[in-house]
Amino acid sequence: MLRLPEIWKILQTHLRRNHWVSLEEIYNFVERVAHLDDEDIEPQSPKSDIPKWKRNVRNVLQCRKKTGEIEWSGDARYKLP
Repeated sequence: MLRLPEIWKILQTHLRRNHWVSLEEIYNFVERVAHLDDEDIEPQSPKSDIPKWKRNVRNVLQCRKKTGEIEWSGDARYKLP
């Protein structure tokens, strides 16, 4: 399963500094770069079709937003300062 520290490392490696990217773009490169297993692809909850790995990406973004390690535009766009 893709872990939060691995997601953060992917973001640090693949996001350009001071360049806004959409959440969808982040999902796309995480999906390309990460080694997703069957557990990652399972739904995030019984009432959702969204895979767990996308929830984990959002969790990393939220956590790092609070610490100032990533900025949020308010409209699902993010950047490394």
